Amino acid sequence: MSPLALGLIAASVVCHATWNLMSKRAAVAGTLFVAVWSVVAALIWAPFGIWALVTSWDRLGWGSLGLLGGAALLHTGYYLLLQRGYAVGDLSVVYPVARGLGPVLICAVAVPVFGEDPGLLGWAGTLALSVSVALIGRPDADALKRRAPIFYALGVGVFIAAYTLWDRNAVAVAALSPILVNWGGDTGRALLLAPVLIRQRARVRQVWRDHRREVFGTAICSPGAYMLALTAMTMAPVTVVAPLREVSVLLVVFLGARLLGERDMWRRLLAALGVVAGAVAVTLGRG
Repeated sequence: MSPLALGLIAASVVCHATWNLMSKRAAVAGTLFVAVWSVVAALIWAPFGIWALVTSWDRLGWGSLGLLGGAALLHTGYYLLLQRGYAVGDLSVVYPVARGLGPVLICAVAVPVFGEDPGLLGWAGTLALSVSVALIGRPDADALKRRAPIFYALGVGVFIAAYTLWDRNAVAVAALSPILVNWGGDTGRALLLAPVLIRQRARVRQVWRDHRREVFGTAICSPGAYMLALTAMTMAPVTVVAPLREVSVLLVVFLGARLLGERDMWRRLLAALGVVAGAVAVTLGRG
């Protein structure tokens, strides 16, 4: 893998951990928070999205429109389910479990569909990474009584695999711009959730007053993180990029403990060593 691709993935990891922290802080706002920040993201990134649209106009067709529409639907489901999970569970439980399931599903589909072969070491690394991430998110006895966070996290993991493979096809096979794919998804999601914003205008103003910083932070970091990852996917196989992104759980566990007062930081950080080992194995497996 090229140093540029690794740099893109590293930047994506930092941005991803940051916006998830902000999303957890605004979990009480639920669907409205997702709707508000999606509108702000569509506006903030509009100059870049319009530029990508204009420069690739000649290559676009009905197939491209279908890819963009599918991306919007998958990402909408992902964000809404994730926000619901954060409303009922800890950041350092929901996030690791969701991120741990994604790479295994991605590799399982990418091998037969895209013909990618992570190799024996790569498969072992992906499995080690995912098991370690799941151990980080292992709930305590009290949390086990409330299974909803785990179920939401597992659902989010399925969405992660689905949108990653879908969008990888859009940028690596259909040659759509990562900027266009991401901005199209944000814009589509804003339009899909527009009726919610219209019906609950009073609550929208409250969300804006209470969570303005989280709205802007998520609107910048979430699209930024994913565009960096999509760009990396044009330079490296998805069976490498997707597992390496899971290193973000290290940051999320630490931030959840230090900034949100969540428990079991040391146990989860020790389990996170498996994430690093798995990520290294994935990279070496492709080398």
